[in-house]
Amino acid sequence: MNRKCAAGTGAFLEEIAYKLNIPMNEINVLAAKSSKDTALSSFCTVFASTEILTRIKEGERIEDMVKSAFESVARRVIEMDTLEGTIVMTGGVVAYNDIILKILAKYVGKELFTPPDPQLSGAVGAALFAKEI
Repeated sequence: MNRKCAAGTGAFLEEIAYKLNIPMNEINVLAAKSSKDTALSSFCTVFASTEILTRIKEGERIEDMVKSAFESVARRVIEMDTLEGTIVMTGGVVAYNDIILKILAKYVGKELFTPPDPQLSGAVGAALFAKEI
């Protein structure tokens, strides 16, 4: 994530939840109820938001739209780099949305791992780095 683009991040999921008028703490449960495996056409927040509005007008189920957002995040992660060896996922997205781990595991064909409290991994790493300086 950077200041100009939230593609494939928690900020992307927050925007989708906002467009669907649902709390962030409900998106994982909703996505788990979906049986569809279709990603949004884009992981660009602007384009995805427009697509969500179109899907709402077409009467698509909220569960399916939320899962589509997770599918888009998974696709974004896979496009960023080759996932080889042991894959460990950290951050708030995986801490609060285990459905993303299941989707990614399906794409890469193996189990993914998360440390305890994965949302704190970046802070712990920064603290350890600061301690060494």
